[in-house]
Amino acid sequence: MSLYQTLYFMSLVGGMAGLFSWVLVALVSMVITNQPLWVSDLVSATILGAFIGGLTVGFSDHWSGNRVLPRWVISGLLIGMAAGASAGALQIPITNNLAQQAPVLTRLIAWMLAGSFIGCGLGLRWAGVNPARVAHAFAGGLIGGALGGLIFAGLSASVPDLSQALGFVVIGVGICFGVTLAPILLRDGVLQFVSSGDARAQSKLGRTHKEWEIQQGDSYVIGSQSQDLSRSRYRPEIDVFIPDSAMAPRHAILLGKGGRFFLARHPSASDQASLARYQLRVRGKTVVTSQELRNSDDILLGRTALRFVTRKDK
Repeated sequence: MSLYQTLYFMSLVGGMAGLFSWVLVALVSMVITNQPLWVSDLVSATILGAFIGGLTVGFSDHWSGNRVLPRWVISGLLIGMAAGASAGALQIPITNNLAQQAPVLTRLIAWMLAGSFIGCGLGLRWAGVNPARVAHAFAGGLIGGALGGLIFAGLSASVPDLSQALGFVVIGVGICFGVTLAPILLRDGVLQFVSSGDARAQSKLGRTHKEWEIQQGDSYVIGSQSQDLSRSRYRPEIDVFIPDSAMAPRHAILLGKGGRFFLARHPSASDQASLARYQLRVRGKTVVTSQELRNSDDILLGRTALRFVTRKDK
C-alpha cells in the first residue's frame, strides 16, 4: 500500500491496541482494587506496549504481502511489554513526587515515557536496515504519546466516564501514528511498485499500490524468499518482499550512502548461473555488480517493474 495508506491503517491498529488495552486494564482494576496510581501506570503502560508491539508486527507483515509468523508477533508483544514496563517503572518516582501537585503534567510525562519507550521497541525491528530508525521511532512515539497524553488529560475533565477508554484509544493512535509518520517525513526517496508479470506479485502489491520509503543509511535486501524460511526472531530477512518466481530469494540490495542511492546484486545471486537466470535492470541496462540510481529510474527485477523516486535529483 502507499505510504499514507500505511499511516492510516497503522493508526487504526494503534486505536485497536488502545481499546484492547483499556478492556484488559479495566478487568485488572476490577480484580485489584484500591491500587496506587503508580501501579495503575505500570500496568497500563505494560499492557499497552504488549498490544501495540504484537499487533503492529502482525499487521505490518500482513500488509507487506508476506506470511504472518507467530514467533515474530510474540517477539513484538514481549518487546512492547518490556518497553512499556520500563517506562512505567521509570515513572514511579515521578508519580510519587508530582501527582498531587501537578496531575496533568504527571499524566503527560507518563504517556510521553510510554510512547517513546514503546516506539523505541518498535524501531528495533528495523535497526538492521538503518540504526537511525530506532531514534526516529523513539521520537515519533514520544510526540505521539505527548499528544495522546494531552487529550487524555483533557478528556478526564469533560467526559470522566469515558476518559480512560477514549484516552487509551487516542494514545494508541498517537504512538502508532508518530512511529509510522517519522520515517515517512524523513524519507529521501520512495521505491514504487509498478507492475509484475507474476500474478501473485501483481495481486498482492498491485492492488494496494505498494511503496517503500527509503532514507540515507538504509540497506534493503530485495527478494522473493518467504518469511517461513527466515531464521530471524523479530524481523524479516527480506526487507522488500516480492513474490515473483523469476526473482532470486535474495535478489538485490538497495543502499543509501553519501547522499546517493545504489542498487546492487545480492552476493548470493552474483554467480554466472544467477546472472543468466535472474534479471536485474536499471533504465533497461543489465546490472552486473551495482548501479547508481537516479530520480524516476525504472527497475526490473525478474518480471517485476519498480520505479525509484528521490528528492535528491528534483
